[in-house]
Amino acid sequence: MSTKKILFISHEASLSGAPILVLDLIKRLKQEKENYIIDVLLIRGGELYEEFAKVSNLIVVAHYHLQSFSFLKRNLKRVQSLIFKKTETQQDKINKITSALLENKYDLVYGNTMESLIWTLPFYRKNIPTIVAIHELSFGIESTYPKDFVLENISDITQIIAGSQAVADNLIAKYGADPKKINAIHSFVNTVLTIQKDKETLKKELCINNNELVIGIASSQELRKGTDMVPLLVQKIKQKTDLNFKFVNLGGTSKSPAVRCAKLDAEKLGIENDIIFIDHNKTPNDYINLYDIFLLMSREDPFPLVMLTAAKLKKPIMAFEKSGGAVEFLDNDHGVLIPYLDLDKMASEVVRLMQEPDSREKYGEDIHTRLENDYSDKKLSGKIFTIIDSLL
Repeated sequence: MSTKKILFISHEASLSGAPILVLDLIKRLKQEKENYIIDVLLIRGGELYEEFAKVSNLIVVAHYHLQSFSFLKRNLKRVQSLIFKKTETQQDKINKITSALLENKYDLVYGNTMESLIWTLPFYRKNIPTIVAIHELSFGIESTYPKDFVLENISDITQIIAGSQAVADNLIAKYGADPKKINAIHSFVNTVLTIQKDKETLKKELCINNNELVIGIASSQELRKGTDMVPLLVQKIKQKTDLNFKFVNLGGTSKSPAVRCAKLDAEKLGIENDIIFIDHNKTPNDYINLYDIFLLMSREDPFPLVMLTAAKLKKPIMAFEKSGGAVEFLDNDHGVLIPYLDLDKMASEVVRLMQEPDSREKYGEDIHTRLENDYSDKKLSGKIFTIIDSLL
């Protein structure tokens, strides 16, 4: 069996959905395909750097190279010798890095997220098959590249893996992507989720009483994710019920402007004692496991991994209509869909679920069944492996 070399490109190595997903994919690929040699190019580093290093033959962090002319790397001596001139543009530097990597003669390049597109183009133009897994909708795409750049270069990809049908439809309708090149393959979570702290232990740590229901989100703290709306939502919930609850806002850090602003809003609205802010950490499953109701506040989200984690843990899930992949996951009454940004309606539905434990349990069981039947990790990773094999 001949050896094949694959370069995976990830936009970063943070503890967030897209890097976690591609890292898991690489691990599965190495287990199933012994004849594949895998290298990794990280556009930026992050907490998962060591994990990526463990599963790669070579790892390069381009951000450090671009900023300080050095790589976090193993083995690639000739890349270490690259020196940039002060007059070189960012594109010049990208070209120099990819030119050095081209010497490795890859059989396939797999880019993860739209941000990787500019890095895959030099390989595509050398007739090396490329896959770009695009997880973003319009806001995310155009926060990375001007629309004209996407329109001009979206055809220069051998195959596109869209993170949801919403992503696929958007790429075709708004950016002119070729439908024949697109496969909609949803994100997936591991068959077994790790829980390090049980509910009772965590409740004691957070000073949550047993008679208090827990409502929560797990999200980066940013405008697209809708985390700015949390304090107002909590105020509306309190206005509609006397039931005791705590709202857990998991994500960001205490230094994040979005978190600081949310805390300020909570104080001014008089609900600061009802929200518990938890910094982004390595054990998000522990907190999601604690929730009685899981909310997605996103204005736009392709197919968030935390949603799948909540489904795995049998949590009832609520999200906005027109927000992306959550709609196709929760449709047909598998979750609660709220008119876009209607916080009053969301608060009313949260209160309804607070009052109806049987409904919470049914939503949790139904979405877990759907996850297992239609979105199993083995089935979805197998679809990606089939595309990789076909191009090799």
